Amino acid sequence: MRCVLIVGDGMADLPLRELGFKTPLEVADVRAMNGLVCRGVLGLLDPIAPGIAPGSDVANLAFLGYDLGVVCRGRGAFEAAGVGLHVGLEDLAFRCNFVTVVNKNNENVSGDGVGLCLVDERAGRIGGVEAKVLGECVAQEVCLKVHSDVEVFFRQGLGFKGALVLRGKRLSCNVSAVLPNVGESVGVVAPLDGSFEAKRTADVLNEFIELSNKVLKDHPVNVERQRMGKMPANAVLPWSGCGRPDMVSFEEKYGLKASCVAAASLIKGIGRFSGMEVIDVVGATGDVDTDTLAKADAVLAALNNGGKDFVYVHVEAADEASHDGDVAGKVLVIKKIDALVGKIVAGVDLSNTVIVLVSDHVTSCRFRAHTGDAVPVCFAGGNVVGVVSDGVKGFSERLAYKGGLGRIRGKDIMPMVLNYMGKPEKLGW
Repeated sequence: MRCVLIVGDGMADLPLRELGFKTPLEVADVRAMNGLVCRGVLGLLDPIAPGIAPGSDVANLAFLGYDLGVVCRGRGAFEAAGVGLHVGLEDLAFRCNFVTVVNKNNENVSGDGVGLCLVDERAGRIGGVEAKVLGECVAQEVCLKVHSDVEVFFRQGLGFKGALVLRGKRLSCNVSAVLPNVGESVGVVAPLDGSFEAKRTADVLNEFIELSNKVLKDHPVNVERQRMGKMPANAVLPWSGCGRPDMVSFEEKYGLKASCVAAASLIKGIGRFSGMEVIDVVGATGDVDTDTLAKADAVLAALNNGGKDFVYVHVEAADEASHDGDVAGKVLVIKKIDALVGKIVAGVDLSNTVIVLVSDHVTSCRFRAHTGDAVPVCFAGGNVVGVVSDGVKGFSERLAYKGGLGRIRGKDIMPMVLNYMGKPEKLGW
């Protein structure tokens, strides 16, 4: 028995006026997803709990049976591992964004008067060669002067995203390193307790932000971006810091040999820390141009040639389109996810393969943010004779309310997978 867990990041949505009060899933003509539902059971899923708007970190960890509050208290280490940085036992790691900032005296920005002010938390969604060049610049040229005994390791990931690792003595993640809102000040990280370690770490992060601005503000890439009317990526902001997670391997936890197919550094990091084989796929960009069919090929290769029992495949692009308010782009990505589903279903035998299809949260194109709404989830295949079908004929948020699965939580996915694989956890005498 094998399993493929397919996660469409932010694929679920709320009804949109521009789509006739339908959701992107309802208008995307998802024939493969609908066909999967016809052979399985559909339901509603609260990634964490009803009304809670989860980050992708807590949602995806919950799907795999891990508790973020137990294994780690931030996403920084997962992001760092995902871009290939080593996170040691005493290191601190942070997720980073390339951002656009202006001086506090800029009359077009209303900040609180301290330091620099945030104009765009994604620097005009910078990506490609430009982001790579700026990432290399930060990695090579930002070296702490005031806190020279702390080593800094930075690496750019996908587009505007990156990760930072701090290595040194007496550091603490108990600092206010968060991504500010547009118009708020940056470079004002503060300690959250009275310890020397927290004060020192806050000072280190503020120095890093200041130095990143100094090396980036007049970089040729940014000079050219401004000439073309684009937002410059003129600073790097670290947030969601934590130490190395304490995770039992997925194989030790479930007895399953697993692979992870993803482009997003967060998901790659979760895969690496859980001991999965992380498969890099050419053409998997994490954005609307991502090659989902290449991902499907990687999934089938892991199952059929790699001897894996479990493959975790994640598609980031729907979430990216949602945060941009790009409804048409989201519909396009959902169609690509549908093609991935179709190719995987065609390449496996559902009598010995469980397929789970789910969104890790609602990302609203209207609000450009995650919400606390439930998402659709489908289980199909397994147990030789397969999942008992509920008679629902399509995969969408609205139809999920009619599904026979009822309403479950993210932490229920793996127990149900094991049951459908014929390996249920047993309780009682």
